[in-house]
Amino acid sequence: MRQGARTDIGPPPPFITSEPRLGFGAWAVGGRSWGATGDAAERESTIRLAFERGITFFDTAPTYGEGESERLLGRALRAHRERVAIATKVGPRDDPRPSLEASLRRLATDYVDLIQLHEALERWEWSLEQLLKLQEQGKALAIGLCNATHLQIARATELAPLVSYQGPYNVFDRDVEQRELPLTRERGLAFLAYRPLASGLLAGSHARPPEFPEDDHRRKLYWFKGSEFERRRLVIERLRPLAEGLDTTLPGLALGWLLSRPGVTVVLAGARSREQVDENLAAPRHLAPATVAAIDEIVADVFRPVVATEQARRQAATWGERERFIVDRLDGRTAYEAVAAEWTDRGGKPMIAAQIKVFVDQLAERGLVRG
Repeated sequence: MRQGARTDIGPPPPFITSEPRLGFGAWAVGGRSWGATGDAAERESTIRLAFERGITFFDTAPTYGEGESERLLGRALRAHRERVAIATKVGPRDDPRPSLEASLRRLATDYVDLIQLHEALERWEWSLEQLLKLQEQGKALAIGLCNATHLQIARATELAPLVSYQGPYNVFDRDVEQRELPLTRERGLAFLAYRPLASGLLAGSHARPPEFPEDDHRRKLYWFKGSEFERRRLVIERLRPLAEGLDTTLPGLALGWLLSRPGVTVVLAGARSREQVDENLAAPRHLAPATVAAIDEIVADVFRPVVATEQARRQAATWGERERFIVDRLDGRTAYEAVAAEWTDRGGKPMIAAQIKVFVDQLAERGLVRG
Protein backbone atom coordinates (compact mmCIF):
# COMPACT_ATOMS: atom_id res chain seq x y z
CA MET A 1 0.00 0.00 0.00
CA ARG A 2 1.36 3.44 -0.86
CA GLN A 3 2.49 5.58 2.04
CA GLY A 4 -0.49 7.25 3.65
CA ALA A 5 -3.14 5.08 1.95
CA ARG A 6 -5.95 4.02 4.29
CA THR A 7 -6.90 0.37 4.42
CA ASP A 8 -9.82 0.67 6.83
CA ILE A 9 -12.36 2.72 4.87
CA GLY A 10 -15.83 1.50 5.77
CA PRO A 11 -17.26 -2.00 6.18
CA PRO A 12 -16.83 -4.77 3.58
CA PRO A 13 -18.68 -3.89 0.35
CA PRO A 14 -22.21 -5.34 0.23
CA PHE A 15 -21.51 -7.27 -2.97
CA ILE A 16 -18.77 -9.39 -1.36
CA THR A 17 -20.52 -12.48 -0.01
CA SER A 18 -19.50 -16.02 0.87
CA GLU A 19 -21.43 -17.43 -2.10
CA PRO A 20 -21.23 -16.28 -5.74
CA ARG A 21 -24.23 -14.32 -6.91
CA LEU A 22 -25.89 -13.10 -10.07
CA GLY A 23 -25.57 -9.40 -10.81
CA PHE A 24 -26.93 -7.13 -13.55
CA GLY A 25 -24.55 -5.97 -16.28
CA ALA A 26 -26.11 -2.75 -17.57
CA TRP A 27 -24.30 -2.16 -20.87
CA ALA A 28 -26.95 -3.66 -23.17
CA VAL A 29 -29.82 -2.01 -21.33
CA GLY A 30 -28.23 1.36 -22.12
CA GLY A 31 -29.72 1.03 -25.60
CA ARG A 32 -26.79 1.72 -27.90
CA SER A 33 -24.21 -0.57 -29.55
CA TRP A 34 -26.56 -3.55 -29.15
CA GLY A 35 -28.76 -3.37 -32.24
CA ALA A 36 -32.13 -1.63 -32.15
CA THR A 37 -32.37 0.76 -29.21
CA GLY A 38 -35.83 -0.30 -28.08
CA ASP A 39 -38.27 1.47 -25.81
CA ALA A 40 -36.69 3.23 -22.80
CA ALA A 41 -39.69 2.46 -20.60
CA GLU A 42 -39.32 -1.25 -21.37
CA ARG A 43 -35.62 -1.16 -20.57
CA GLU A 44 -36.32 0.63 -17.28
CA SER A 45 -38.96 -1.99 -16.53
CA THR A 46 -36.31 -4.66 -17.12
CA ILE A 47 -34.13 -3.16 -14.39
CA ARG A 48 -37.08 -2.95 -11.99
CA LEU A 49 -37.94 -6.60 -12.61
CA ALA A 50 -34.35 -7.66 -11.94
CA PHE A 51 -34.51 -5.91 -8.56
CA GLU A 52 -37.93 -7.38 -7.76
CA ARG A 53 -36.59 -10.84 -8.57
CA GLY A 54 -33.75 -10.45 -6.07
CA ILE A 55 -30.80 -8.98 -8.01
CA THR A 56 -29.15 -6.29 -5.89
CA PHE A 57 -25.82 -5.62 -7.65
CA PHE A 58 -25.88 -3.41 -10.75
CA ASP A 59 -22.78 -2.62 -12.82
CA THR A 60 -22.68 0.24 -15.33
CA ALA A 61 -20.34 2.82 -16.89
CA PRO A 62 -20.59 6.35 -18.37
CA THR A 63 -19.94 4.93 -21.85
CA TYR A 64 -22.88 2.50 -21.74
CA GLY A 65 -25.42 4.19 -23.99
CA GLU A 66 -23.52 7.47 -23.58
CA GLY A 67 -24.82 7.81 -20.02
CA GLU A 68 -28.28 6.37 -20.67
CA SER A 69 -27.53 3.20 -18.71
CA GLU A 70 -26.71 5.25 -15.62
CA ARG A 71 -29.81 7.43 -16.07
CA LEU A 72 -32.04 4.35 -16.34
CA LEU A 73 -30.53 2.82 -13.21
CA GLY A 74 -31.00 6.12 -11.38
CA ARG A 75 -34.69 6.26 -12.22
CA ALA A 76 -35.38 2.56 -11.63
CA LEU A 77 -33.46 2.15 -8.37
CA ARG A 78 -33.69 5.54 -6.66
CA ALA A 79 -36.48 4.43 -4.31
CA HIS A 80 -34.45 1.34 -3.33
CA ARG A 81 -31.00 2.94 -3.07
CA GLU A 82 -30.14 1.53 0.36
CA ARG A 83 -31.08 -1.98 -0.73
CA VAL A 84 -28.85 -2.19 -3.81
CA ALA A 85 -25.15 -1.90 -4.66
CA ILE A 86 -24.30 0.21 -7.70
CA ALA A 87 -20.94 0.07 -9.43
CA THR A 88 -19.77 2.39 -12.18
CA LYS A 89 -16.47 3.19 -13.84
CA VAL A 90 -14.05 5.92 -14.84
CA GLY A 91 -12.51 5.78 -18.31
CA PRO A 92 -8.72 5.35 -18.55
CA ARG A 93 -8.28 8.76 -20.18
CA ASP A 94 -10.90 10.63 -18.15
CA ASP A 95 -10.32 12.90 -15.17
CA PRO A 96 -11.73 10.76 -12.34
CA ARG A 97 -13.38 13.56 -10.33
CA PRO A 98 -15.60 15.16 -13.02
CA SER A 99 -16.29 11.71 -14.48
CA LEU A 100 -17.58 10.29 -11.20
CA GLU A 101 -19.50 13.45 -10.29
CA ALA A 102 -21.30 13.31 -13.66
CA SER A 103 -22.10 9.64 -13.03
CA LEU A 104 -23.54 10.47 -9.62
CA ARG A 105 -25.86 13.04 -11.17
CA ARG A 106 -27.09 10.56 -13.76
CA LEU A 107 -27.50 7.85 -11.13
CA ALA A 108 -29.39 10.27 -8.83
CA THR A 109 -27.26 9.29 -5.84
CA ASP A 110 -24.65 10.84 -3.56
CA TYR A 111 -22.30 7.86 -3.75
CA VAL A 112 -21.60 4.60 -5.57
CA ASP A 113 -20.80 1.38 -3.79
CA LEU A 114 -17.92 0.66 -6.16
CA ILE A 115 -15.94 2.93 -8.47
CA GLN A 116 -13.76 1.08 -10.99
CA LEU A 117 -11.02 2.12 -13.37
CA HIS A 118 -12.39 0.82 -16.68
CA GLU A 119 -9.01 -0.04 -18.22
CA ALA A 120 -5.44 0.06 -16.97
CA LEU A 121 -3.85 2.09 -19.76
CA GLU A 122 -1.45 5.05 -19.61
CA ARG A 123 -1.22 6.88 -16.26
CA TRP A 124 -3.48 4.25 -14.69
CA GLU A 125 -1.61 4.46 -11.39
CA TRP A 126 -2.35 8.18 -11.14
CA SER A 127 -6.02 7.49 -11.91
CA LEU A 128 -6.19 4.88 -9.17
CA GLU A 129 -4.82 7.30 -6.61
CA GLN A 130 -7.44 9.86 -7.66
CA LEU A 131 -10.13 7.24 -7.06
CA LEU A 132 -8.72 6.74 -3.57
CA LYS A 133 -9.17 10.46 -2.86
CA LEU A 134 -12.78 10.26 -4.06
CA GLN A 135 -13.36 7.28 -1.81
CA GLU A 136 -11.94 9.17 1.17
CA GLN A 137 -14.45 11.96 0.43
CA GLY A 138 -17.37 9.50 0.54
CA LYS A 139 -18.24 9.62 -3.16
CA ALA A 140 -17.49 5.89 -3.46
CA LEU A 141 -17.45 3.19 -0.82
CA ALA A 142 -14.89 0.97 -2.53
CA ILE A 143 -12.41 0.86 -5.43
CA GLY A 144 -12.05 -1.74 -8.16
CA LEU A 145 -10.04 -2.35 -11.32
CA CYS A 146 -11.16 -3.71 -14.71
CA ASN A 147 -9.37 -5.08 -17.77
CA ALA A 148 -5.85 -5.27 -16.40
CA THR A 149 -3.04 -7.79 -16.33
CA HIS A 150 -2.17 -9.77 -13.22
CA LEU A 151 0.96 -7.63 -12.90
CA GLN A 152 -1.16 -4.48 -12.81
CA ILE A 153 -3.59 -5.99 -10.32
CA ALA A 154 -0.73 -6.85 -7.99
CA ARG A 155 0.65 -3.31 -8.31
CA ALA A 156 -2.80 -1.79 -7.77
CA THR A 157 -3.11 -3.51 -4.39
CA GLU A 158 0.00 -1.59 -3.33
CA LEU A 159 -1.49 1.77 -4.35
CA ALA A 160 -5.02 1.65 -2.96
CA PRO A 161 -7.32 -0.55 -0.85
CA LEU A 162 -8.55 -2.43 -3.91
CA VAL A 163 -11.56 -4.70 -3.27
CA SER A 164 -12.39 -6.11 -6.72
CA TYR A 165 -11.24 -6.96 -10.20
CA GLN A 166 -13.59 -7.23 -13.19
CA GLY A 167 -12.67 -9.24 -16.27
CA PRO A 168 -14.25 -11.24 -19.12
CA TYR A 169 -15.03 -14.87 -18.30
CA ASN A 170 -17.26 -17.50 -19.87
CA VAL A 171 -17.04 -21.13 -21.00
CA PHE A 172 -15.08 -20.02 -24.09
CA ASP A 173 -12.93 -17.13 -22.83
CA ARG A 174 -10.83 -18.34 -19.93
CA ASP A 175 -7.67 -16.25 -19.83
CA VAL A 176 -8.39 -15.22 -16.24
CA GLU A 177 -8.00 -18.81 -15.03
CA GLN A 178 -4.25 -18.62 -15.64
CA ARG A 179 -3.26 -15.64 -13.48
CA GLU A 180 -6.05 -13.20 -12.55
CA LEU A 181 -8.42 -15.57 -10.73
CA PRO A 182 -5.67 -17.19 -8.62
CA LEU A 183 -4.32 -13.74 -7.79
CA THR A 184 -7.68 -12.32 -6.73
CA ARG A 185 -8.22 -15.32 -4.45
CA GLU A 186 -4.76 -14.86 -2.98
CA ARG A 187 -5.27 -11.12 -2.37
CA GLY A 188 -8.85 -11.48 -1.10
CA LEU A 189 -10.39 -9.52 -3.98
CA ALA A 190 -13.88 -10.01 -5.35
CA PHE A 191 -13.92 -11.23 -8.96
CA LEU A 192 -16.67 -9.77 -11.16
CA ALA A 193 -17.20 -11.78 -14.35
CA TYR A 194 -18.45 -9.80 -17.32
CA ARG A 195 -19.47 -11.06 -20.76
CA PRO A 196 -20.67 -14.35 -19.20
CA LEU A 197 -22.78 -15.19 -22.27
CA ALA A 198 -20.11 -14.17 -24.81
CA SER A 199 -22.09 -11.06 -25.82
CA GLY A 200 -25.23 -13.10 -26.42
CA LEU A 201 -23.70 -15.97 -28.41
CA LEU A 202 -24.42 -18.40 -25.56
CA ALA A 203 -28.12 -17.65 -25.91
CA GLY A 204 -27.82 -20.21 -28.71
CA SER A 205 -29.94 -18.33 -31.23
CA HIS A 206 -27.36 -18.05 -34.04
CA ALA A 207 -27.17 -21.03 -36.39
CA ARG A 208 -24.91 -19.06 -38.74
CA PRO A 209 -22.76 -15.92 -38.44
CA PRO A 210 -25.13 -13.02 -37.73
CA GLU A 211 -25.23 -9.72 -39.59
CA PHE A 212 -25.30 -6.96 -36.99
CA PRO A 213 -26.17 -3.30 -37.70
CA GLU A 214 -23.31 -0.94 -38.47
CA ASP A 215 -23.34 0.63 -34.99
CA ASP A 216 -23.47 -2.70 -33.12
CA HIS A 217 -20.18 -3.38 -31.32
CA ARG A 218 -20.57 -7.12 -31.95
CA ARG A 219 -19.63 -6.60 -35.61
CA LYS A 220 -16.04 -6.30 -34.38
CA LEU A 221 -16.02 -9.43 -32.20
CA TYR A 222 -14.07 -12.19 -33.89
CA TRP A 223 -16.20 -15.01 -32.49
CA PHE A 224 -19.24 -13.97 -34.51
CA LYS A 225 -17.47 -14.86 -37.76
CA GLY A 226 -15.20 -17.41 -39.43
CA SER A 227 -13.65 -20.49 -37.86
CA GLU A 228 -14.11 -19.27 -34.30
CA PHE A 229 -17.85 -18.93 -34.80
CA GLU A 230 -18.02 -22.49 -36.12
CA ARG A 231 -16.07 -23.86 -33.16
CA ARG A 232 -18.27 -22.07 -30.67
CA ARG A 233 -21.44 -23.08 -32.49
CA LEU A 234 -20.34 -26.72 -32.27
CA VAL A 235 -19.79 -26.40 -28.52
CA ILE A 236 -23.21 -24.79 -28.10
CA GLU A 237 -24.94 -27.63 -29.93
CA ARG A 238 -23.22 -30.17 -27.69
CA LEU A 239 -24.21 -28.18 -24.57
CA ARG A 240 -27.92 -28.15 -25.41
CA PRO A 241 -28.62 -31.71 -24.16
CA LEU A 242 -26.90 -30.89 -20.87
CA ALA A 243 -29.11 -27.83 -20.38
CA GLU A 244 -32.24 -29.81 -21.24
CA GLY A 245 -31.25 -32.55 -18.83
CA LEU A 246 -31.02 -30.01 -16.01
CA ASP A 247 -34.31 -28.40 -17.03
CA THR A 248 -32.62 -25.05 -17.63
CA THR A 249 -31.91 -22.81 -20.60
CA LEU A 250 -28.62 -22.65 -22.47
CA PRO A 251 -27.89 -19.24 -20.90
CA GLY A 252 -28.85 -20.74 -17.55
CA LEU A 253 -26.30 -23.53 -18.01
CA ALA A 254 -23.57 -21.06 -18.99
CA LEU A 255 -24.30 -18.84 -15.99
CA GLY A 256 -24.53 -21.86 -13.69
CA TRP A 257 -21.09 -22.94 -14.86
CA LEU A 258 -19.67 -19.54 -13.88
CA LEU A 259 -21.44 -19.54 -10.53
CA SER A 260 -19.73 -22.88 -9.86
CA ARG A 261 -16.20 -21.66 -10.62
CA PRO A 262 -13.90 -21.13 -7.62
CA GLY A 263 -13.10 -17.49 -6.97
CA VAL A 264 -16.05 -15.96 -8.85
CA THR A 265 -17.96 -13.44 -6.72
CA VAL A 266 -20.50 -11.83 -9.06
CA VAL A 267 -21.61 -12.92 -12.53
CA LEU A 268 -22.70 -9.83 -14.46
CA ALA A 269 -25.47 -11.03 -16.76
CA GLY A 270 -26.96 -8.39 -19.04
CA ALA A 271 -30.61 -8.16 -20.07
CA ARG A 272 -32.59 -5.86 -22.36
CA SER A 273 -36.00 -7.39 -21.74
CA ARG A 274 -38.03 -8.93 -18.95
CA GLU A 275 -37.78 -12.29 -20.75
CA GLN A 276 -34.00 -12.16 -20.63
CA VAL A 277 -34.12 -11.45 -16.90
CA ASP A 278 -36.20 -14.61 -16.44
CA GLU A 279 -33.77 -16.60 -18.61
CA ASN A 280 -30.81 -15.45 -16.54
CA LEU A 281 -32.52 -16.24 -13.26
CA ALA A 282 -33.16 -19.79 -14.46
CA ALA A 283 -29.46 -20.46 -13.91
CA PRO A 284 -28.71 -23.21 -11.38
CA ARG A 285 -26.99 -21.70 -8.37
CA HIS A 286 -24.52 -24.58 -8.30
CA LEU A 287 -23.74 -27.27 -10.85
CA ALA A 288 -22.64 -30.73 -9.82
CA PRO A 289 -18.90 -31.35 -10.32
CA ALA A 290 -19.73 -33.98 -12.95
CA THR A 291 -21.71 -31.41 -14.97
CA VAL A 292 -18.92 -28.84 -14.75
CA ALA A 293 -16.45 -31.51 -15.89
CA ALA A 294 -18.71 -32.47 -18.80
CA ILE A 295 -18.88 -28.84 -19.97
CA ASP A 296 -15.12 -28.48 -19.70
CA GLU A 297 -14.55 -31.70 -21.66
CA ILE A 298 -16.79 -30.52 -24.50
CA VAL A 299 -14.96 -27.20 -24.76
CA ALA A 300 -11.53 -28.83 -24.56
CA ASP A 301 -12.45 -31.39 -27.23
CA VAL A 302 -13.48 -28.71 -29.72
CA PHE A 303 -10.68 -26.28 -28.88
CA ARG A 304 -7.71 -28.61 -29.13
CA PRO A 305 -4.36 -26.82 -29.54
CA VAL A 306 -2.65 -27.35 -32.88
CA VAL A 307 0.92 -28.32 -33.75
CA ALA A 308 3.15 -26.03 -35.80
CA THR A 309 4.71 -27.70 -38.84
CA GLU A 310 8.44 -27.62 -39.49
CA GLN A 311 7.76 -25.23 -42.33
CA ALA A 312 6.02 -22.87 -39.89
CA ARG A 313 8.98 -23.00 -37.54
CA ARG A 314 11.42 -22.21 -40.35
CA GLN A 315 9.33 -19.30 -41.60
CA ALA A 316 8.81 -17.96 -38.08
CA ALA A 317 12.54 -17.26 -37.82
CA THR A 318 11.94 -14.15 -39.95
CA TRP A 319 8.74 -13.04 -38.16
CA GLY A 320 8.22 -10.71 -35.20
CA GLU A 321 9.00 -11.68 -31.62
CA ARG A 322 5.36 -12.29 -30.63
CA GLU A 323 4.75 -14.54 -33.64
CA ARG A 324 7.93 -16.55 -32.99
CA PHE A 325 6.96 -16.91 -29.34
CA ILE A 326 3.57 -18.37 -30.28
CA VAL A 327 4.87 -20.74 -32.96
CA ASP A 328 7.53 -22.10 -30.59
CA ARG A 329 4.74 -23.15 -28.22
CA LEU A 330 2.30 -24.71 -30.69
CA ASP A 331 2.96 -28.27 -29.53
CA GLY A 332 -0.58 -29.69 -29.50
CA ARG A 333 -0.65 -29.75 -25.69
CA THR A 334 -0.23 -26.23 -24.33
CA ALA A 335 -3.47 -24.25 -24.04
CA TYR A 336 -3.47 -20.90 -25.82
CA GLU A 337 -4.44 -19.22 -22.53
CA ALA A 338 -1.24 -20.58 -20.98
CA VAL A 339 0.85 -19.31 -23.90
CA ALA A 340 -0.70 -15.85 -23.60
CA ALA A 341 -0.15 -15.76 -19.84
CA GLU A 342 3.51 -16.76 -20.22
CA TRP A 343 4.05 -13.88 -22.64
CA THR A 344 2.25 -11.42 -20.37
CA ASP A 345 4.41 -12.49 -17.42
CA ARG A 346 7.28 -10.66 -19.10
CA GLY A 347 5.61 -7.26 -18.78
CA GLY A 348 5.07 -4.93 -21.70
CA LYS A 349 2.16 -5.31 -24.09
CA PRO A 350 -0.03 -8.20 -22.90
CA MET A 351 -1.39 -11.07 -24.94
CA ILE A 352 -4.70 -12.94 -24.74
CA ALA A 353 -5.76 -16.29 -26.15
CA ALA A 354 -8.06 -14.64 -28.71
CA GLN A 355 -5.05 -13.14 -30.48
CA ILE A 356 -3.43 -16.56 -30.68
CA LYS A 357 -6.61 -18.15 -32.08
CA VAL A 358 -6.82 -15.56 -34.85
CA PHE A 359 -3.12 -16.06 -35.67
CA VAL A 360 -3.46 -19.85 -35.66
CA ASP A 361 -6.44 -19.66 -38.03
CA GLN A 362 -4.25 -17.61 -40.39
CA LEU A 363 -1.54 -20.27 -40.17
CA ALA A 364 -4.12 -22.97 -40.84
CA GLU A 365 -5.19 -21.24 -44.03
CA ARG A 366 -1.59 -21.51 -45.22
CA GLY A 367 -1.22 -25.15 -44.19
CA LEU A 368 1.34 -24.30 -41.48
CA VAL A 369 -0.33 -26.15 -38.58
CA ARG A 370 -1.92 -29.54 -38.10
CA GLY A 371 -4.64 -30.66 -35.67
